This record gives sequence, structure tokens and C-alpha cells, in this order.
Amino acid sequence: TTSLRSAMSESAGEGSHRELQALKDAEKEYADLPEDTWGAALYTLVKDLPDILGGEIGKVNVVRFIFVIAVLVLNLYLQFMILYWIKKFVMDPSMRTAQDNYKAYHEMMFDVDGNPVGDFSEFPHPQSLCQSALSNFGFITAILFLWAVTCLTEMRNIERLVKQFNRIPSLPEGESVSEMVNEKVTRADNDGNDDVIELLCLSKTTRFSIWLVIFLPKIGIVAFLTYTGMVWLTATQSFADLILNALALEFVINIDDVLYSSFFPKNLVDCVGKMKIANPALEESEKEDSLAGYWRSVYYLSIMFAFVIIYLLFLQPVLPGYSRDFGYYCSDFLAEELSPKCAMGSHKDCFPFGHHS
Repeated sequence: TTSLRSAMSESAGEGSHRELQALKDAEKEYADLPEDTWGAALYTLVKDLPDILGGEIGKVNVVRFIFVIAVLVLNLYLQFMILYWIKKFVMDPSMRTAQDNYKAYHEMMFDVDGNPVGDFSEFPHPQSLCQSALSNFGFITAILFLWAVTCLTEMRNIERLVKQFNRIPSLPEGESVSEMVNEKVTRADNDGNDDVIELLCLSKTTRFSIWLVIFLPKIGIVAFLTYTGMVWLTATQSFADLILNALALEFVINIDDVLYSSFFPKNLVDCVGKMKIANPALEESEKEDSLAGYWRSVYYLSIMFAFVIIYLLFLQPVLPGYSRDFGYYCSDFLAEELSPKCAMGSHKDCFPFGHHS
């Protein structure tokens, strides 16, 4: 019985070795890791953590793993907390101001049945009301569309990375987790580089860790950022601030890139660049039809337009039930009070000198 079990164990071991060697020898399609804080975290989860758990403990592995995870935690803290502070100290006060102005506008300009009765020239905050983002439907729609597309880009990058990782084969049973990465690669990658680190397969624990540490937090950040950004932009109280706020949100998105460029040493950046997701090459019959990408892009484009319009008409929380009922007054006010007084060629009469003799 003992000899039979031993033979079966040896046979299973040989089978897993053959399976692993087949993965190494197979024709592959390479995909890059994202070159940012998230990509560095992916690298250390599939390279350093398995080495440490497998007993191959070196100073570089330990220091690199601790450093990368610490910076990733800092990145998560900064992105979530900056969004929280924006909401608490900037967005919520802007919403309150917008709602107070709209309330005062309704009280002064309409009777109890909603009929216009007031004189807009007597309204105390016409500039704040008429320069609010919701006063110009076309402008705010364009800004929100661009912001939604920016967030969609982040989400689609996550989607593509998830698809690549889902295609990675599982680590053959009985093999060491250190075998997930193949550093002895002699062939060139898609860019013609000989020095390539292949990510061949993943253990169940590593796959779970990647979802827990990388994918889920990143999806959460993008979702939170999308919602907070949409509401903040909608609550903006001037057209100039609308542009500045959009740029500020772009800064929050790029925090992971800033940390990666500023604090990660060159050797780690080089390692992240060298590691490739090495999935088995697809057969011609398995490859996506060239037109499918265009149809998917049309789908996303339509969804983004519909999402922004539905949000503005029904879902925006800044002025719930807003019926665009100050557009007429604001168009006249903006034309009279906030348009330039002088046109080209009229400077002689535009800036007269004083009356002192």
C-alpha cells in the first residue's frame, strides 16, 4: 500500500511538472502590468509574497514587499480621505449654498401656486444663482460627460486587467508558489526586449489576494470618485470654478501615478516594466472580431450620454426637482451684467477720462 501511494504521488508530481513545463514552453501573448502604484503592488503580490511564504526570504523581498504595501495603503488613504474632505468641506457647503439660493429665488419670484410674480432685479444673489453649474444645461452636460468618460477610462482599464488575470492558468497542484513567475526567459517580448519576467500561473490564494488588495479597492475608489465628482461639479457656484474643480478631480485620480513616480526606486520600476502577464496564445477562432470593438465603443458612448442626461434630469441631489425655471432671467442677467462692456474697436468711448479740468 505504501509503495502504491508513493508511486501515485510520484506520478502526480511528474504530471504537475509536465503541466508546468508546458506552460513555460507554450506560445504566449504578453500583457503589461500597469506602471503605477497598483502595478507595483501586483508585482510584489505575485513575486515577493510567494517567495517569502515559500521560505526564500531575502532582504530585498521583505523590504520591497513592506515598502510597496505601505505606499499602497498611503495611496488608498489619500484618495479616499481627499474625496471625503472634498465632500465634507467643499461639496456639501456648495450644495447648501445652491439650495439656499434656489429656495430664496422661489420665495421671491413666485406665488404659492408657482406663478411668476417677482422682479428679478430685486433678487439679492443673482450672480451666484446665474453662474451656478445647473443654470447652463449645455455647459454642465459637457463637463459631466468628460468627467464620466474619464472615470470610464479608469474602469475599463480595470476591466481589461481583470480579463487578463482571469485568463492566467492556475498553478499546477503540488508545485511551489515560486513557480508562478518564470524569470529565465530567453525570448523577446512584444517590444523586442530579451529580459522578460513571465507571470505564468496563479495559486488560489494569490488570485484571492489580488482581488482583495487590488481590484476591489480600485473599483471602490473609481465608483466613489465618479459619484463625488458628479455631485461636486453639479454643485459648483461659478463657471470658472467648474473648470478648476474638474482639474482638481483629475489630480485625485492621478495620486497613484504621483506616488509611483516620486517614491519608487528605479530597480523596482524596471522590474514592474519587465513583468508580463504571459497567457497562452488564443487560436484564431477564439480572437475577437475586429468589428466587435467598435460596437462596444458605440455602446459605451451611448451609455455615457444617457447616464449624464438621466443624472441631471432625475438623479442629481443638488437641487432635487429642479425644473430649470431660472434660465430665462439668468440669460438676460448674464448678457447685461457679466458680458464685456467693450468690443474690439470701441475703446475710445469705452474708457472715457474723468471730468476734472
